[in-house]
Amino acid sequence: MRGDGRIFQKRGSRFWHMAYYVDGREVSESTREVDEGRARRVLRKRIDDARRGEAVPHESRLTVEDLVQLLLTDYEVKQRRSLATVRYPLQHVVDYFGAHAKAVTITGDRVQRYIQARRRDGAATATINMEVALLCRAFTLAIKARRLAPHRRPQVDRLPADETRVRRGFFSREQMEALAARLPEVFGDVIRFLFFSAWRVGEVRTLEWRDYDRHEGVIRLRPERSKNRHGRILPVDRGELAAIIARRWQARRLDCPYMFHRNGRRIGDFRKLWAKACAELGLTGRIVHDLRRSGVRHLIRGGTPPHTVMAFSGHRTASMLKRYDIIDVEDLRRAAERASAYQGEPATVHPLRNAEAEEKTDRTPAASDRS
Repeated sequence: MRGDGRIFQKRGSRFWHMAYYVDGREVSESTREVDEGRARRVLRKRIDDARRGEAVPHESRLTVEDLVQLLLTDYEVKQRRSLATVRYPLQHVVDYFGAHAKAVTITGDRVQRYIQARRRDGAATATINMEVALLCRAFTLAIKARRLAPHRRPQVDRLPADETRVRRGFFSREQMEALAARLPEVFGDVIRFLFFSAWRVGEVRTLEWRDYDRHEGVIRLRPERSKNRHGRILPVDRGELAAIIARRWQARRLDCPYMFHRNGRRIGDFRKLWAKACAELGLTGRIVHDLRRSGVRHLIRGGTPPHTVMAFSGHRTASMLKRYDIIDVEDLRRAAERASAYQGEPATVHPLRNAEAEEKTDRTPAASDRS
């Protein structure tokens, strides 16, 4: 009968093939079984999947290379700015499993072995989590496109964060100023701006004079320039930020739209200058992003409420902000000093009554009674 499907053998093949219907269309594929009884069981399972709407014809044709292409296409359609960088972690996945490996053969167990292999290679936990997340996302896209059945997605738990790899580099205001003084003026202003605004360096690089409202004294970061695609406003009409903007205004050029430029060209990578200046100050190993953490911390230590700090820095959740506000030994020392100096609330001290002594006194006869 039409709903029962059928199995048959093709000339020159040792496997039994099956034919069944999905959405009124006959689908033919190999059962990958040489035993007729096993082949019939595969057919029955496939028919049951088709009745539940879970059957995906020819899903065994989908390869790892196809998965990667699905993911890259999704990134391109959604115009994700990480499209240029996502290829590198995906290459590790392709190298391990093979570009032409069938997607249906990648199970949770195989992904666990991939994680083991990457650990042996010395990859960080965050790197492994990103690579596995990309692979699982590719599976999700294939399932949505009806190229894989839902149960094909490998079930893998996210690795716990490696606390030993968390960045803990911070700059004090004094260190930041010393570092800025050792760099060319434009880079010194970039460093100061990063510290006092707690912005990302990529956001500062792209700032143009059209983003600056001189009348209101604010800079408006456009959503398309923000990492999380949320615009924000930064007041720059007073304090250190006002001084930075005043210097950049004096250095502006009509043939260059950027606030921070060098000889009319937008500033790019300055890691070599940065590394040299850090080495001279004994701060080897620090990275530019440490200024963002330091800026958040500086705002909080200055008494700025956390929700206002989030408006400055662009953090969307308090948990992310908390990661940047790391307590150090000096914080604990100051807390201990405050605790020692605190005298507590004034209170009246009342001596406790000694019930036993009072009872003994009551039992002792008075002198008049003894006489």
